[in-house]
Amino acid sequence: MSCLEMVLDEPAFVGSDSSLKQPLTMEVAVNKTQLVDQIASETAMGKPEVEKVIKSFINTVQQSVKKGEKVSLPGFGGWSQTQRKARTARNPRTGAAVKVPAGKGVKFTVGATFKDIVAAKRGAAAKTTAAKAPAKKAAPTRATKAPAKAAPARAAKAPAKATKAPAKAPAKAAAKKATARTAKR
Repeated sequence: MSCLEMVLDEPAFVGSDSSLKQPLTMEVAVNKTQLVDQIASETAMGKPEVEKVIKSFINTVQQSVKKGEKVSLPGFGGWSQTQRKARTARNPRTGAAVKVPAGKGVKFTVGATFKDIVAAKRGAAAKTTAAKAPAKKAAPTRATKAPAKAAPARAAKAPAKATKAPAKAPAKAAAKKATARTAKR
C-alpha cells in the first residue's frame, strides 16, 4: 500500500489541534422521495399511498403542535410547542437595542430507543434497563419523595420504622461532626 492510499483511507479530522480527533460526519440527506421509495419497498403499499400517509402524518403533527398539544411516538420521539418571552437584543453591527417580540417555537425530544440505536448500544440498553428495574424497587426504603399515586401502597407495605430510620442517619452524622469539631479544639 502506498503512502497516498494510506492518507486517503484515514478519516478527515476537524480542527488544527492534533489532539482533536473528531472525524467529519458524512451528511447523507434523505429527502421525502427517497423516504417514500424506502417505505414502499419495505411494505406492500404503493408510492402514492405512502406519500399520502407521510403528508397526512406531517400535517397532523403540525396542526397538533400548533394547538399546543404534544405529539409523542414512544421509542422515536416527541414534538411540543415552546414559548419564548419578549426580550431586548443588540444589533451586533451597530450596537443598537432591538426589541424581539414574544414567540412560539417547536421542540423535538428524541426517544430513548432512538438514542440507543444511534449510539449503537441497543442490546446493552436492554440489559441495563433490566438490571436497573430491581434497584428501583429497593429505593422506597431511602428517604426519597414518592409520587402521589404510589404513596398509599408504600405506606401500607412499610411500617412507620422505615420513615424514622433515614432521619436517624443524618442525626448520627451531625453528632459525629460535632464531636470531631470539639475534639479538634
